[in-house]
Amino acid sequence: MSTSAPAAVTAAGVVSPAYLARAHEQGIRAEIAHHLYVAGAQTDPVTQEQACLVEYAAPELLAAPAALAELERRLADAHPEAGELLLRAPGDIALPAPWRPSISYVRHTGSATQAPELPAGLGIEAAAPEHDALIAGWLARAIADGYGQASGNSPSTELIEAAAAEVLDAPDRVSFLLTRDGRPVGHASVLTEARDEVTGTEYIDLFDLLVEESDVVRPGTTALVAACAALAAERRRPLFGNVVHDGTGPDSGARVVASLQERGWLLDHRFWRRPRPEEETSV
Repeated sequence: MSTSAPAAVTAAGVVSPAYLARAHEQGIRAEIAHHLYVAGAQTDPVTQEQACLVEYAAPELLAAPAALAELERRLADAHPEAGELLLRAPGDIALPAPWRPSISYVRHTGSATQAPELPAGLGIEAAAPEHDALIAGWLARAIADGYGQASGNSPSTELIEAAAAEVLDAPDRVSFLLTRDGRPVGHASVLTEARDEVTGTEYIDLFDLLVEESDVVRPGTTALVAACAALAAERRRPLFGNVVHDGTGPDSGARVVASLQERGWLLDHRFWRRPRPEEETSV
């Protein structure tokens, strides 16, 4: 892992020179029409499914239909084991069908202000070890829901619980609880040492936020985000969250992203997915 300074501050279209140098050394950097891309095989850590991931593609490549179609053909030829293609693109680039949004990463752009005033009975507090079992259950639910939304199929309970335990046990995990009359009714869990290898940006990863009781979702969510934003300001790192898109029906994730943008979040970058191309490309 490089300790070089990032090429720019969380600019989704800017790539770290150190990252490109490593990709060249690993033999996964290539060009189409003089436009760079970095791609390789990926095994999903939870489902163990095989895919091909384009970690970086120059925006000029993605904006040119013929170049994008050539990229799809190359990836299909180079990765016959891949069931689908995944591609990271800046937030202001939309790919044509059959590509579909998979996960959107949004960056909090608001300032860390004083904690909002909460309705009577609600409070925010730091989670303690005795809350681990509760938080593990919430994390497992988020992971299961995410995979179910993206593909329509959830991994086994054992794999989901293992993935949740990995987040729970991460040394940089910090969790805040939303309480109601002393009872935990929601949480926000962040990873404070996250790093975007493509841009070189170190950031706070808002892995999951959940409010259980529907009548306090809005004030509870606002307060939990404020706690995370304050932590990010204290650590002098940007705060990122993610939204999973529905891969099997109407895309509810698009509505969530739009709502977040209205509240001051910026769509930084997005992962797209499409089935492995046999004959059909996006052109």
